[in-house]
Amino acid sequence: MSQNQNIQINEEEYIIGLFRNEYPDFPKGKLLKTESPDFILKDSAKTAIGIELTKLHGPVSNKDNTPFTSKIRGYQTPEFTRENIEFTINAKDVKLPIYKQKMLNQIWLLIIADIIEIPVSFNLSNKLKNWNFFSGFHRVFLFELKTRKVFELNLSY
Repeated sequence: MSQNQNIQINEEEYIIGLFRNEYPDFPKGKLLKTESPDFILKDSAKTAIGIELTKLHGPVSNKDNTPFTSKIRGYQTPEFTRENIEFTINAKDVKLPIYKQKMLNQIWLLIIADIIEIPVSFNLSNKLKNWNFFSGFHRVFLFELKTRKVFELNLSY
């Protein structure tokens, strides 16, 4: 395993630990590090929840102003917009068939955001309550690292 892979695994384990501590409804159980999804939570012999982690990202433009997908490596927090949340969800929705092969009871998506600069007039909680997103995930969360706040997004299937 490369040093970069070890760093990514340690970062993911750290973040899921923070999320577990901050989200009061996080089920009790054994959390296993896997790949696709990143974690599986086994809270009983019959129940398993897959949890995929991703950072908030969105389409950005290169010097020719042609869209391309931002990559996690060299990550810069994008502007906090509904479109960037949708882009992030859609990028992971395409992987749902892989996750579903694991015979999980639920599959969650945890979007990590380190929102450094938000205008004073921007109320994140109010915005998220009014926005609805389409996804095949059972639950989608936005976890803001700076304030350590957890927001569950409104979903339509």
